[in-house]
Amino acid sequence: MKKILALIPARMGSSRFPGKPMTLLLGTPMIGHVYKRVSECKILTETVVATCDLEIMNYINSIGGKAVMTGSHHERASDRCAEALGILEKENNIGYDIVVMIQGDEPMLTPEMIAAAVTPLIENEAIEITNLMSEIMTQEEHEDPAEVKVVVDLMDNALYFSREPIPSRKKGVTDIRMLKQVCLIPF
Repeated sequence: MKKILALIPARMGSSRFPGKPMTLLLGTPMIGHVYKRVSECKILTETVVATCDLEIMNYINSIGGKAVMTGSHHERASDRCAEALGILEKENNIGYDIVVMIQGDEPMLTPEMIAAAVTPLIENEAIEITNLMSEIMTQEEHEDPAEVKVVVDLMDNALYFSREPIPSRKKGVTDIRMLKQVCLIPF
């Protein structure tokens, strides 16, 4: 049985939306919704929030969850997760086989989405990373820098990611398949 760790990086100091993890959605902080949904995925061994904010850590602890404190110097979620992974492996004297990085601002994800992203890594050890993507439905969404766009090859392998509207529709081509990243990355 593979040991699969879900890490949810979350910080209050977001440049685009400060305080986002603790923003209430239907009376519950966003990070609470994400933590609950991730925890419901049965293929995960453990779910942990990686944060540099005591407010987030205290909230996660108050709902019976687990959080680990990281430094506040990280520029990327993956850096925060790397630090948290090192702390957890040392604390638990364990090596995880798969780590799933799930952004703390994805309250609509489902346990089934997590399982779909992780299953290829379980079934084929040659696969080192997967990523979920979904169709972009509107031009506004395509132009929104908050949405990470994905360009894929003919086999749906990601070639590159950008916050810019790619592929470009400037030359009047409107039948281009437009995709965005779902911030759920197992590796």
